[in-house]
Amino acid sequence: EKVCLTEEGKQIPSGNGGQTARYRWTQTLNETSVIMGVPEGTRGKDLDVKIKATSISVKLKSSEEALMDGDLYDKIRMDESTWSLEGGVIVIILDKVKKTWWETVLVGDDVIDTSLLDSKVKIGEYDEATQGVIRKVLFDQRQERLGLPSSDQILGGRPKIPPLPAGVEYIDKHTFEPKKADK
Repeated sequence: EKVCLTEEGKQIPSGNGGQTARYRWTQTLNETSVIMGVPEGTRGKDLDVKIKATSISVKLKSSEEALMDGDLYDKIRMDESTWSLEGGVIVIILDKVKKTWWETVLVGDDVIDTSLLDSKVKIGEYDEATQGVIRKVLFDQRQERLGLPSSDQILGGRPKIPPLPAGVEYIDKHTFEPKKADK
């Protein structure tokens, strides 16, 4: 696959990642995936893979030369990171500690221009509470465009008055008379 560069000499991202002579990689805000070919006939037990919080090493047990070895661009969660060997290709999934875009996988390797990344986040990547707020806003915007009631209006109009402690009353702002709270 051909690598295209910016005027600054950075790679134009492919799949939000890039490639080196040894591997290709992609990423989301949550994880970085590394795809690397291994010699034909290699099995999982032939590999020595060490994934640490700040570094990675991939070697064939039969060779001193590393397929990949160095410091990672940023910290990862070791316990959540995995690797697998599928059809002569090793796939390494690195779970990022910080939800940020990486310029490279290994410090010192070619970097990508992160300003060109597709940085859209799918609703499903947010926690449930945030997803609920986003869906409510999107629903209310659609309802407004169509001239229909908002979710608050559908659920009963105005917000309910919270209950008061014993001995405290609401006062009607027009008559200054005590009034009962809606339940």
